[in-house]
Amino acid sequence: MRIVLATALVFTSGCSLLQGNKQQDPFPTMQIQSERPAKRPPRVVLTDSAIAIKEKVMFQSGSADILPESHPLLTEVATMLIENPQIELMDIEGHTDSTGGVRINKKLSKERAAAVIDFMVSVGVKKERMMAKGYGPERPIATNESEEGRDLNRRVEFTIVKQSQKRTLVEDED
Repeated sequence: MRIVLATALVFTSGCSLLQGNKQQDPFPTMQIQSERPAKRPPRVVLTDSAIAIKEKVMFQSGSADILPESHPLLTEVATMLIENPQIELMDIEGHTDSTGGVRINKKLSKERAAAVIDFMVSVGVKKERMMAKGYGPERPIATNESEEGRDLNRRVEFTIVKQSQKRTLVEDED
């Protein structure tokens, strides 16, 4: 009885050995493509008159404390200055929106510019190459009538004041 039951199970279980070879359709070939992501535009760009930044330097609200998320950006600016010794003097300009008093905003913008200089010195830029300027709300680049405009007006700019000819190191031929 056991042998008959075992034989019946083999026949009904779909054992491929007893059913013969079935052809299985092959899986379709998968096309795998990989593209490099688009190169991110640089955040820090040297122009004829400035070091332009594509992101904002962020500060604690109402203070000159630079937020840690701005440290990499400022390090890139510092690297740009170090790699370009022809930039002899640069103004670090602090700007605010028109919210609050003019006197307080001028003081805050100058303190923020000085804080940027302190950071740049901490990563290797010579202090004598930079001057802090605080303009407060005097030089808006957008309207102060909207939050977007006020946000654009709160900024730090890096303006080249004095530069010499860029020197290229040439090795002597032997």
